[in-house]
Amino acid sequence: MGAPTGSGDLRARGGSSRRGGSVAALAVVAALALAGSEPAAGPAALAVPLAAPTSPAPAGTAGGDLPAPDELGGHGVGYQTVTIVDDFRHRTLTTAVWYPSEDRLPGPAGGSVTPASYEIAPRVGIQSRVAVADAPVERGRFPLVVLSHGSAGNRVQLASLAEVLASHGYVVAAPDHPGDTMADFAAGRDESQIGEASDRPLDVSAVIDWMLCPDQEFGPVLNPGQVAVVGFSFGGLTALVSPVGFLHAPGDPRVRVVVAISPASEVLPAGVVARIRVPTLLIGGTVDPLTPIEHNADQTFGELTSAPDRLEVRVPRGTHNSFTDLCDQAYLAANGLVPQGIRVRLQLGALVTCLPPMVVAAQAQQVARWYTVAYLERYLRGDTRYGRFLTPAASAGLPVPVTVRTAP
Repeated sequence: MGAPTGSGDLRARGGSSRRGGSVAALAVVAALALAGSEPAAGPAALAVPLAAPTSPAPAGTAGGDLPAPDELGGHGVGYQTVTIVDDFRHRTLTTAVWYPSEDRLPGPAGGSVTPASYEIAPRVGIQSRVAVADAPVERGRFPLVVLSHGSAGNRVQLASLAEVLASHGYVVAAPDHPGDTMADFAAGRDESQIGEASDRPLDVSAVIDWMLCPDQEFGPVLNPGQVAVVGFSFGGLTALVSPVGFLHAPGDPRVRVVVAISPASEVLPAGVVARIRVPTLLIGGTVDPLTPIEHNADQTFGELTSAPDRLEVRVPRGTHNSFTDLCDQAYLAANGLVPQGIRVRLQLGALVTCLPPMVVAAQAQQVARWYTVAYLERYLRGDTRYGRFLTPAASAGLPVPVTVRTAP
């Protein structure tokens, strides 16, 4: 669902092959057990409501006069899907965009708005309780966040995080990385991960180009000096290398802040990580078998010697997909329209993510929202008030006893 899954194209440092073998064996056993079960009979189409974060609450002790960053902000949220074509690479990027809007659910009295639906398979999706489909874009000047999904993931893998960011006044663009989506893997495609490791940062730059273009819908409302990349798993690697480049992808100097969640960063040479000179936030779970935190987020944090204000958040009993919307999406696997390959991946992911003794996924998502929003407010927007949410003491306001590491 997130970590690179190719046949050794990118090789990890530190001799993790035995660990990877045991994870692969577990996956095979579970997949065989799940593949034998028939999907429950489903309707012609299914839209499951996605649970919404609570509305803005009174200011808490950590934030003083500010609402907690994991809560919805003061903007309504719009959603649409756009198609971005990179003509030079002949690569088409289907991209989900969340953005501030005046429209809100359930809509004005006497009027109507349509909730956004996040498609997992054709005609099967999760209905948002926050975002309005094709809502008009609010006028203003907003930061841009490019959101990069994990290997065999998709553009709506972190929809709940994107909604909260948009409600705080960010425009979030999440492309499908061609050849590395859940649908691609379900169809049997096996792209070289060395190729993907270069293509993904180039996808990010293509999305930034398109979004900032003044002739496109979002260009006039975006601040070109405020661009961040947030990524999960292989997308975490993508986010980390976006400002400095990797393999044949050059660095993009427009990227000012990086957030990497469960990053698959062990494969990055220490010299590459040391060249990152933008504020960087790492979030990981302590029992992640796919991107073990000791060899990925922890190791990368120690190698970020040039990144100012770097910060790492460790979530106890957090596993690989704890921070994604997997546990909400997994219910869609019961629908007969979901292809078997996608169904098995959803069920297998849920089996190792959504049950005890793993952290409650909603709580892990809350942690990801808290730190991602606060970090971007502090270091992308420059609002120093949000620094109070990033201190170790502020984590007492969370339901999970996280560990926070900081460095100047």
